[in-house]
Amino acid sequence: MNIFGEYVDYLQKLSKDKLQAIIDDYNELGSIYNLDVVNTKKLKKDDLIKKVDELKSDYFKYWIMSLDLDDFNVLKQLTFKKVNDEFLHENRDFINYLLEKSILFQEQELMMAWDINALFKSLIKNKDVIKYVKTWNKIYKLVDGIIVAYGVVSKKYFDIIIEGMEDKEQIIPKLEYYYKKEYVIDNKKIMSNKLTSKKRINSYVKNDKYKMFTNKEFGELGNSTYHHGIKSYKKFIKMLKNNYVFRNSDIEFVDKNIVIPYLYNSLNEEDEARKSLEETIVTLFEFKGDKLKQKMLEEVMKIRDEFPLWEYRGFTKLEVGNEE
Repeated sequence: MNIFGEYVDYLQKLSKDKLQAIIDDYNELGSIYNLDVVNTKKLKKDDLIKKVDELKSDYFKYWIMSLDLDDFNVLKQLTFKKVNDEFLHENRDFINYLLEKSILFQEQELMMAWDINALFKSLIKNKDVIKYVKTWNKIYKLVDGIIVAYGVVSKKYFDIIIEGMEDKEQIIPKLEYYYKKEYVIDNKKIMSNKLTSKKRINSYVKNDKYKMFTNKEFGELGNSTYHHGIKSYKKFIKMLKNNYVFRNSDIEFVDKNIVIPYLYNSLNEEDEARKSLEETIVTLFEFKGDKLKQKMLEEVMKIRDEFPLWEYRGFTKLEVGNEE
């Protein structure tokens, strides 16, 4: 990636519609952060360019404040260091987001204007900006955790969860702006975008007997670390250590490739989840016979019995079974 030229030079190459989209994006952020709305009706292209250039300091300040911590750190790398193709590939979703926002420009290679780079360096080092990003990152993860636990949550119950939080009136608008969200928001509910069955959605919404979690637990669900405290998970790791040359550093690999996809990313549909789990395990591990494979499958599936399920509104199979 090259740092070259001024922002206005790149803006000159954009269409009038694209320039208007930048203003619209600024206005959307303005509705969150109480900034004055910019009216660009009937402005010519040159006037739009001038207006975008005038707004860039405020625009990019609030745009950066809307990032989660992962993206903030990637932007930090892009701004302060030379990055290779591997880094760009690993973070291609965020790079595409930067291109969409006309922050990076694709020419023979990726380009960033030097004045935008200088502005970012100042904002990224700003202690208040860093603190703000870290605070809101916790909220993004908390909401991710709410979706992991329930699949669908009513606005009424969501309001109970966020009661007492600072700037809580900004939470829904910021979630709507957050490009990485894996849920949809309407007037009545927040719902995983993996859910498509109206019957299933309605059955979840009607069941308002939610299991209560602490905000810390929601954060752990959002960070995909909640399972580390589950007894069956600890037993599974012990089994791996007994049957393979397995170090603590391998836990991250097992989490990423086996446990997290099975617990956090599935649709809570047992048959499909089990089939996908078995395919993954067969791909990643070598077995002398079926006995160890079945044992591994059983141990991972036991973790799911102690994990929140949407159909039980966050309660686990074991908890529901103990009540019956």
